[in-house]
Amino acid sequence: MKKKTPGISPQVALVYLLMILGDRSGLCLVTVVAALLHEGGHLIAARLLRIPISGVRMSFLGARLEVSGRVMSYGEEWLLCAAGPFASLCAAALAAPLWRSFEVARAFSCASLVLGLLNLLPIQSFDGGRMLSCMLARFFGTRAAERGGVLCSFLFLFLLWSTAVYFLLRAGDGLALFCFSLSLFLRFFGNE
Repeated sequence: MKKKTPGISPQVALVYLLMILGDRSGLCLVTVVAALLHEGGHLIAARLLRIPISGVRMSFLGARLEVSGRVMSYGEEWLLCAAGPFASLCAAALAAPLWRSFEVARAFSCASLVLGLLNLLPIQSFDGGRMLSCMLARFFGTRAAERGGVLCSFLFLFLLWSTAVYFLLRAGDGLALFCFSLSLFLRFFGNE
């Protein structure tokens, strides 16, 4: 079987490049590094579990590993999904002691923490949603996993969106969270 190379569309690459080059604060680059470490956690887990990865596809909302060669058990898929948030939370904890000395460490730690916690939300396209799906499928079957995943995704997307609206109306801030949650809602309903 021919191995695929990591894939990123020209549009996604251009958006990432413009975000990094146009960001004078350096937060965008720090966030990209945090995201790469998150994906590295998935890749290390795949290697340890001997799960063959045929490619990595980047999109505006993250990356997706393409598994080939065999079907994973629910336990393997759960561990593979958990590895990314685990790597993010470990990176946040390791950078935290450097907060007082380096502003970039504070930014990296916060970006990693947010990335790890956000990915643990039980939303279908997130690691947490896939982890929930694995657990539900293991104990209640695939049909229950699908229904439970849709219900949980809708509830948590609604909570995320409501929080963004609250911040916009109450504090006049949170436009990025609002746009992010709205794009997730549109993606969620576009797949149904």
